[in-house]
Amino acid sequence: MDLEFATDYFNQFVNFERIEPKKEGIYLENIQKICEYFGSPELKIPCIHVAGSKGKGSVVTMAGYILKAAGYKNVGLYRSPALTHFTDRISEVNGPFPEAVYRAAFLKLKSGIEKLVREHKIDQPTYYELVTLFAFLTFKEAGCDFAVYEVGMGGRLDATNVIKPEVSVINTIELEHTKILGDTLEKIAAEKAGIIKAHTPVVIGPQPTKSVEEVFSRIATEKHSEIVFIPGNLQTKYFLDDNSHLKMRVEELNVDLNFLGHFQAANALTAATAVRLAVLNISDQIIKAGLKRAFLPGRFEILTNGELIDFPKIPYAILDGAHTENSVAGAVETLEIYREKLALKKTYDSCLTDFTLDAKPVLLFACAKDKNVEAMAKILEPHFSEIILTSPGSFKTPDLPRARKAFEATTVIEDYNSAIKIALETANQNAKGLVVLGSFYLVAEVKKYLEATPWG
Repeated sequence: MDLEFATDYFNQFVNFERIEPKKEGIYLENIQKICEYFGSPELKIPCIHVAGSKGKGSVVTMAGYILKAAGYKNVGLYRSPALTHFTDRISEVNGPFPEAVYRAAFLKLKSGIEKLVREHKIDQPTYYELVTLFAFLTFKEAGCDFAVYEVGMGGRLDATNVIKPEVSVINTIELEHTKILGDTLEKIAAEKAGIIKAHTPVVIGPQPTKSVEEVFSRIATEKHSEIVFIPGNLQTKYFLDDNSHLKMRVEELNVDLNFLGHFQAANALTAATAVRLAVLNISDQIIKAGLKRAFLPGRFEILTNGELIDFPKIPYAILDGAHTENSVAGAVETLEIYREKLALKKTYDSCLTDFTLDAKPVLLFACAKDKNVEAMAKILEPHFSEIILTSPGSFKTPDLPRARKAFEATTVIEDYNSAIKIALETANQNAKGLVVLGSFYLVAEVKKYLEATPWG
């Protein structure tokens, strides 16, 4: 479901996901007034609130699956960006709500917003304020008994910060949106810490410096809120399943995850800890059951040969939205583990002899112009035989001349659909793997392209 009746309406409003926001254009008063008019739907459902620079979507998803395993029947998830369909942003753990639920919530939203604007009771709302309100109304309409919300940017002034969660979570932070959030990790941490509520527990994912942890400790103390820090050095072990998909065992949780990368082990412990604080007396078995089922597309998502029917010589395609220096480094680390496991399997499996599993794969890469493409290029170049640069879909603006300069000896194809086609064909002709990195928007376009093939 693309919900065009809603998206066409939302797209009429200023969208800071498409254009660079100005600091003075971000404030909470408008969404507070809007929510009050609608009867404060954001306060009707118990919830968990997740901020951070990395891993927010993973933590939200894992927490949602644990809550489902704990017996909650309708767990609403609010995430961004939408990977392939708008309903990816606002859904139940098991998938989209019935269209009738979305439509009823939208009709209430539209009539109420138009009345408020017409009577000059609010400022013109933004796209993000409306989508956030749509989530609140949809979850209420669907009768959700729990919800998990991902912060869009920062925390203190994010539209989701009108909620009153059972637990707040601040995952790993990095330098990002520095014009809005501040030009140091400590300033950004203070903005993220704006989601910490008085007398409400907060879980802190692994952080880059002690000074960042001190910011969170100070603010939690001021709010009289319990604070729990998650370590980053968890023990993990990788293995291939029968379909050549890579799995990761987290020893501390005694569970096998569909999520990959050492940082995902910390995300799993963060989600488990948050739910433990929100739901008393939850058992280890329930947490393991939820984490074992949890899956989120575009997070080192592996498509193997049997799933790439139109491209039979590609042994694997990996789709990952990594778009920062640290997340790209994590993706490359996991890639090399996967290649090592595949090469070992090839030694014993005659069916894999047609694939050049020991050769470096092809990379399809795109990123928005505000990303540190130079740092990412330095990490990526040694691991790939060919690199194709393109635009990150139609949603984000790239700086292809800068990207071309950062990467040496690469192919640049501005039209992403053409680039996707050529990348797949190149990998197929050479029987090599294909890796897509740099943007969730590019990952979404690749998935749409593959879905549009006759077998999809």
